[in-house]
Amino acid sequence: MDRLASLRVRPQYSYLEDAVLEEILAEAVQDFLIYTNRKEDPGDEVDSIIVDMAAIKLNMLGAEGTSMVKEGEITRQWDSLPETLRLRMDRYRKAIWP
Repeated sequence: MDRLASLRVRPQYSYLEDAVLEEILAEAVQDFLIYTNRKEDPGDEVDSIIVDMAAIKLNMLGAEGTSMVKEGEITRQWDSLPETLRLRMDRYRKAIWP
């Protein structure tokens, strides 16, 4: 299943247009490349990482720059990049030598 289809099957994103999902996926790919010091997308082997990053971005839409929101008795808190996702991406990091 491609990345767009993987996002599309999640019920909370089914109402979004493909153009929105594709843009979020493109941003997730760029974030992955920056974090891993890569110039090219490794392809299928990182699909689940990219889709998870896109889902995090979608969940944070409208809350950019916010780390915590309190609504009555409910508090929502976001990490910019969860540790579990960071650990999955670490194996793809390339070392940069001066």
